[in-house]
Amino acid sequence: MLGKIMVNTVLSLAILLAFAGRGEASTFKVIYAFGTSGASDAAEPYAPLTMDKAGHLYGTSPVGGAYGTGTVFELVRGSNGTWREKILHSFSNGADGGYPLAGVILDAAGNLYGTTQQGGIASSNCGSGSCGVVFELVKASNWQETVLYSFTGNEDGSGPVAPLLLDSAGNLYGTAEGGGSFVGCYYGCGVAFELEASSGWTEKVLHTFLDWPNDGSYPTAGFIWNGTDLLGTTSGGGVGPCCGGYDGGTIFRLTPNSDGTWAESLLYTFCAKTNCADGSMPWGGVVLNNGNMFGTTSNGGATGYGALYERMSNGSTVTKYSFGGAGGENPIGPLVLRQGIVYGATEQGGLTTNQCAPFQNGNGIVYKLTQQSGKFAETVLHSFTGKADGCIPQANLIMDTTGNLYGTTELGGQYGVGVAFEVTP
Repeated sequence: MLGKIMVNTVLSLAILLAFAGRGEASTFKVIYAFGTSGASDAAEPYAPLTMDKAGHLYGTSPVGGAYGTGTVFELVRGSNGTWREKILHSFSNGADGGYPLAGVILDAAGNLYGTTQQGGIASSNCGSGSCGVVFELVKASNWQETVLYSFTGNEDGSGPVAPLLLDSAGNLYGTAEGGGSFVGCYYGCGVAFELEASSGWTEKVLHTFLDWPNDGSYPTAGFIWNGTDLLGTTSGGGVGPCCGGYDGGTIFRLTPNSDGTWAESLLYTFCAKTNCADGSMPWGGVVLNNGNMFGTTSNGGATGYGALYERMSNGSTVTKYSFGGAGGENPIGPLVLRQGIVYGATEQGGLTTNQCAPFQNGNGIVYKLTQQSGKFAETVLHSFTGKADGCIPQANLIMDTTGNLYGTTELGGQYGVGVAFEVTP
């Protein structure tokens, strides 16, 4: 797709739209069209953005760059309000990794940490032929990359697709979608892991997922802390095959033991209700609000197109909202939750005209959910058209200190390979 870019085409790189939803107005603005600098630009971003204290945005793309196998990029807003992009690293799909599907995180010094799904060590245990890496980009050395760990596809895991979590000691926590136990899972059911900084980034497997009926499988989301415990989700496993042959997925907790091991507790298995009315396949993780967990499932719910759920501190799990049609379909996570209002994006749904991918049921939306009389009411902040504003967001949103939302779309935009955008709710 990038090879078809007409670099000399003179078009506007920003588009400002207003969308009224249920009496409220929001503004939408494209801040960068990927592909602007040609075939070596970032393309088809899949992961959430990250913002530093200066307001710079960082992200990854699984396509584009000098080798066509992905990038880490930075977006900086100029004094005139326009944004410029800088490629910080181009992955070669060799030892340095390739095809990153997770975003990056920042430490206190401004260094970036992330994962790639492929690249690293060649192994027949991984369907792509290589199993992915954990990497660091050091700001002080002009973003020099260091590979902290290369997965082998055995007990240590393979193919990480979720962002990392950093603790106060500089250790990294994450999940790998494959590897671990191969019983019932072709390339493994996945693992939760820690990389210990003090031991030269030695990997420690915290939990090996075992699939249904007693465990989850295929963790695709990152962790959050709940005190000393780690909370996360798996997109498969749980109660077993359902919903067209897919597993329901789980919410789980990992608790450290005094001997250094970790114990898993399954907090909920989805698709426990008829026709998966409670949701199924939570691709994103959870967020905490007053001790309760909120998240979304990509499928299931009353309509089959995904649901917002809340797991209360008393142990009950309730479906709070079901998506569908113009209100978006297949929500992605994790959510943004601020002052009781939920913000997010859906991969499909919304406008069904001018689609940028014929197989999609709509181009996706940006939404907010507000509680009214104990129920959530949805406001569509933007419905993607598949034109200059992009389409098919694969990553959820982030929010700055003033309440503006930032995200990306995988496709659409001026060059057809996605955009970065800003929404003012």
